[in-house]
Amino acid sequence: MGQDGSKSTSREIAHHIFSGATAMIGVCIMVITLFTVMNFSLKSYADEILGINSLIFIISAFFSYLSIRKKNDRRMEWIADILFFIGMLIMVLVGLIIIFYIG
Repeated sequence: MGQDGSKSTSREIAHHIFSGATAMIGVCIMVITLFTVMNFSLKSYADEILGINSLIFIISAFFSYLSIRKKNDRRMEWIADILFFIGMLIMVLVGLIIIFYIG
C-alpha cells in the first residue's frame, strides 16, 4: 500500500458499490411489484426498464464482489463503478417517467 492509501480506498469503494448495488436491486424489484399490484398502465415501459436496470445492478454487484476478492484489481472496480452509475441514471429516467405520468 502506498502512502496515499490507494489500495484501502479502492477496496472501500468496491464495498460501497457492492452494498449500494444490492440495495438498488431491492428497490427495482419493489417498484416492479408496486406497479403490478396497482395495475398502472405505465408498467409496460417502467417494468421492462426496471427489469433491465436490476440486471445492470446485479452485474455491478458481481464485478464489485470480484474486485473485493481479487486484491488491487482496479479494472473490475472500474467496471462495477461505471455499471452502477449507468444504473443510477436509468433510475432517474424511470423517476422522471413516473413523475410525468402521474402529474
